[in-house]
Amino acid sequence: MPDWEEQSTWQRLKEEAELREDFLAESKTFIRHVASQACFRSLEWGRDEELSEALIAFNEAIDLFILDKGVPFLAYARVLIKRRLIDYYRRQKQNLQQSISFDHEEIGRSLDVHLGLEEFREREQNAERSAEIQQFSKALTEFQLTFQDLVAVSPKHRDSRETLLRVARDLALDPELWLHVKQKGKVPMQALALKTQVHPKVLERGRKYILAVALLIANQYDYVYLREYVLPQERGRKDG
Repeated sequence: MPDWEEQSTWQRLKEEAELREDFLAESKTFIRHVASQACFRSLEWGRDEELSEALIAFNEAIDLFILDKGVPFLAYARVLIKRRLIDYYRRQKQNLQQSISFDHEEIGRSLDVHLGLEEFREREQNAERSAEIQQFSKALTEFQLTFQDLVAVSPKHRDSRETLLRVARDLALDPELWLHVKQKGKVPMQALALKTQVHPKVLERGRKYILAVALLIANQYDYVYLREYVLPQERGRKDG
């Protein structure tokens, strides 16, 4: 898989049709997730026109994006998808407020679908980060955790942090284990210890951190900024 963190790869992505097609195919899960959330219903490729609009917006984001460590591409693409869907519903002469979710109503009333990277950097990023933090904080409360817990229990030593990050990833990406978390509201420690071969005492000490990070990984498309902050080494990896 190409390294999307390399400027040369991004330039090739803009110029080479085959590489772009591969990237678009890899990104369809993200595109569908963002569009379905925005439209408040599950969308299916080949059935819903909204996904065609979202794909156009994602493709446009590739053209407009310039690799910048301070701007995650998926965050930029997410906003362009939302804006294009708003325009789509307007063109369909449907009620915007009933048809689609958009966090910035004052922008929505005077919408310019095309959003350059500089404008995004100046106007949208803080709102996007704030929305992610609020959403993540709400998700944490379902497990009796807070955003402050994640900061407080973050391992200080690199080896410990890497071990717990690996465990969190295994937890989030194992369908059976993650289903247990969602249904029971807690980590299945014994099963996780067997899967990861990490001592149960280590897992218990890192339980809050493991669970909070696993939430980020399991819901990767909702937390673009937070993943960049908490999981910088995860950039570019595909989590299923």
